[in-house]
Amino acid sequence: MEYRHPVGECSLPNVSGPNDFDSVEALDIPWVSWHTARFRAFPWLSTWSWCQKMQCEALIELIDKGRADEAEEVWMSLFESDERPIDQLHKFHSVLRRLNQAGDTRRAEALAWAAIESVSARSTPEETLQIAGPFLLAVGDAEELRKQVTGLYEQVHADVDGFSALLEEAGLAGGRPVRRALRTLEVALALHEGDYLVSRDDDGAARVEKIDHASWDFTVSTPDGTETHGAVHLADQYRPAAVDEFRVMQCFAPDELTKRLWSDPAAIVVDLCRQHNNQIDSMVLEETLVGDLLAAEDWKKWWTKARTGLRRSPNVEIEGRSPYFLKYIDRPLAPHGVMLTDFRRKRSPLDRLSLVERYVRECKVRGDEPDREALEHCVTAISAQAEKLAGRGASEAISTWAIALRFVDLGQLVCGVEGATEFFRTADNLPTRVSEIERDALVKVAIACIVKSRPDDWPDLLTEMLPNLILPACDGVVARLFEMGRTTEDFEPIIQQIMASPIQHFEALLWLWDGPGRAAQLPIPGSVTLISRIVRALGDCGKSDSVDRATAKRIGGRARAVLAARRYERFNSCLDELDLSMGRALTTQIKLLDNLGRAVRDDLLGKLNDRFPPAAEAPKPPWTLDDVIFVTKQSLQRKQAEIDQHVNVAMRDNAKAIGAAAEHGDLSENSEFKFALEERDLLRARLAQMNSEVSMARVMASTEVPTDHIGIGTEARFRNLDDGTEYILRIVSPWDADGPKNWVNYKAPLAQRVLGNVIGDQVEFTHADMHGTYELVELVNGLAADEL
Repeated sequence: MEYRHPVGECSLPNVSGPNDFDSVEALDIPWVSWHTARFRAFPWLSTWSWCQKMQCEALIELIDKGRADEAEEVWMSLFESDERPIDQLHKFHSVLRRLNQAGDTRRAEALAWAAIESVSARSTPEETLQIAGPFLLAVGDAEELRKQVTGLYEQVHADVDGFSALLEEAGLAGGRPVRRALRTLEVALALHEGDYLVSRDDDGAARVEKIDHASWDFTVSTPDGTETHGAVHLADQYRPAAVDEFRVMQCFAPDELTKRLWSDPAAIVVDLCRQHNNQIDSMVLEETLVGDLLAAEDWKKWWTKARTGLRRSPNVEIEGRSPYFLKYIDRPLAPHGVMLTDFRRKRSPLDRLSLVERYVRECKVRGDEPDREALEHCVTAISAQAEKLAGRGASEAISTWAIALRFVDLGQLVCGVEGATEFFRTADNLPTRVSEIERDALVKVAIACIVKSRPDDWPDLLTEMLPNLILPACDGVVARLFEMGRTTEDFEPIIQQIMASPIQHFEALLWLWDGPGRAAQLPIPGSVTLISRIVRALGDCGKSDSVDRATAKRIGGRARAVLAARRYERFNSCLDELDLSMGRALTTQIKLLDNLGRAVRDDLLGKLNDRFPPAAEAPKPPWTLDDVIFVTKQSLQRKQAEIDQHVNVAMRDNAKAIGAAAEHGDLSENSEFKFALEERDLLRARLAQMNSEVSMARVMASTEVPTDHIGIGTEARFRNLDDGTEYILRIVSPWDADGPKNWVNYKAPLAQRVLGNVIGDQVEFTHADMHGTYELVELVNGLAADEL
C-alpha cells in the first residue's frame, strides 16, 4: 500500500499486525520514515506496550549489526516526540547499556544527555528524573550526565532541609560510584522519623529515631541499642521496610507478630520467603518459627492454616511434599502496599493527598474497605511533615494539617490530629491562609477545624473569609453563620464587596450565580447583573497584567464548570430576563472571551443567537479569510517539494551533525554541539510554519476566478487618466508572487487596495513607476490564461 505522509512519501509493506515484523530487516524503508509514519498508517501500532518492546529490541538489533548511526537517528526521533508516555521511557536504558557493552560509550552518553534534555523541555523535573537515574546507571560514570542528574535532584528536592549537604554526602556529582550515590539519595530521601529499616546482610531491623538534616546523620534504634550512621553507610547497611514486615515486627512488636502469626499466617510465609531470596522450604520455615514464636505441638496446625491461605496468594507457588518448597514470584503488591510504597516516595503533601484519595476511590470500586493501618500510617507521616512546615510558613502548614484531617475523614479513623487543632488555635491571619487552599475538600476540613479550635471567634473569622472562599465551601459557612444568629443585613456588605471586586472574589461571585442554599434569605443581585459581572471579569482577566496565568486559567475553568452546570439550567432561565440590547451586548462580550473554552463559549452563543437571532450577514470576501490560503495546484506542489527537501536533506544533515559534534565529548563546552542544537530548533520552527501553511492551503480552480470584479486570480488592466499609460496587475497567491511580472500577493497592501474593484473604478497609485489616478478598464481570468 502507498502511504502519503505530510512531509514526504514512503512505501510501507502490506501488513496486518505486529507479528508481521519479525526483525528490523522486515522494514525495507528508512527507519526515520517508518518511525514517523507508523502511527498514522496502522492504528494497531498505537498500543504503547507493543511499540515500546518492538523499538527497544529493534534498536538493540541495529546496534548488534553495527548500525549504530541508524539507531541514533531513531533514538533522537523517539525522545523528541510527544506521543510516548514519559513514565515509560526509562525502560529504554537497555539500549544505552547495549551501546556501552559494545564499546560505544561516548555515543551512549551523548544519547542519554540529549534524551534527558528533550524530555525536560516538555515535562516536570520529577518526570524527567524518572528516566535520568536509570539512564545514568546504564551509561556508567559519565561526568556530564552526573551533572545533569544532579541538577534534576536539586530542582525536585529543593524544599528538603539541608538537601545540598545530602547531595554532597551521596557523592553524585563525583567521588562515589553512581549506583551507590543514587541508592544513598533514594534511601535517605524516603525516610522519616519513626520509619523502619531492615538489614541488607542479616536478620536485623532498626527504627529511625532522629534525622539531623544539617549533617544527614541518622540515629536508629535496634534491639541491641542505639546507633548513628551517615547517609551513605545507612544506605549500604539498610533498606526501608514496612511496619508490618516480619523482621521489623520480630524486633519491635513481638506480641503483634504472635497475633499476626495466627490471624494471617500466609503473610508471615510471604515475608520469610522474600527474606530468603524469594524461596524457602517448610523445614527452614519450621526452624525459624518453632521455639521463639510457635510451640512444637502447634506447628502442624499452623502450617495447615498457612497452606490454605497460600493457595489464595498470587505471589507464592508451592511444590513438593514433606518438605514443601515455596517460591515467591514478584507480582503486584496488595493495593494498600502499593499505596504505602508510593506514599513514601512522594515528598509533596498534595501529591500524597492525590495518592491516598485515588486509593480510597479504587477500594470503593472494588467493594473493599481501605486498610485502616495504612491510612493511620499516612496520618502520622503527614502530621510529622506539617510539624516541620509550621516553622517555614503558615500557608504550607495549614494546607498540610488539612491533608492530615482529610486522611482521617477518608478512612473514618478514630485517631485524633491534636497538632492540627493546636496549630489552628494559635495561627494568625487565618482567613487569608485558608483562602490560599485550592482543594475543595481541604477547605471544608480546615473550616471544621477552625470551628472546633476557635470557639470564641470563629464566627468573625468565617464572616471575614467568606468573600475569598472557594464556591463549594460558601454554603456551609453561611449555614453555620445563620445558626450563630447572623441576619440578612449582616451579609449585605459581604455581597457588595464581592460585586465590587469580581476577579478577586470570583469563586464567591460564581456562588451567588449558582444559587446559594439560603438564597431566599440573602440579598442576591439579579441574574442579568450577575452574568454581566461574570463575563466582564472573564474579559478583564485576559487583559490585566496583575492576574497571573495560573489564576486566569483557574478562573476560566471554574466559570466553565459553573455556567455549564445542569445543562446550562441557570443561564437558560436568565435568557428570559434579557432584553434585545442586553442580549446583543452579552453576545459581543462572550465572543471575545478566550478563557471560557470553545465548547462552553459556543454553547452560550448558540443559546443567545436562538433567543436573539442576529441580522443576516453578507458572506465575507475570500481574500479577508485568515484561516485559508488560496493557492494554485502548481504552487502547492512546489511547497510540498520544499518541505520534502527540508525534512529529508536539511533536517537529516542536522541530525548527523548533532551526532558528530557529540562525539567530541564535554557537551557543556562543545560549541559545535550547541550550534547544531540551535540549528535543529530553527529547522523545526521552519517545518512547523510550512506545515501550518500547507494545512490552510486551498487550491483554486480557474472557474472560481471572478471577472466582474478584481479577485484572487484576476488580471486587471489600469489606464492613467493623465497620460494614457497602462498598467497590468495580476492578483495571485502568496506562493506565486513575482515582482518583475507584476504578480502581486493578494495579502499585500497593494492588492488589498484594489480587491473588489469593478470596471470604471478609479484608484490612486503611488507604487514604483505608477503615480497618479488610474481607471480600471479590463478584467481577465489569469488562471484560465495560464492554462491555454
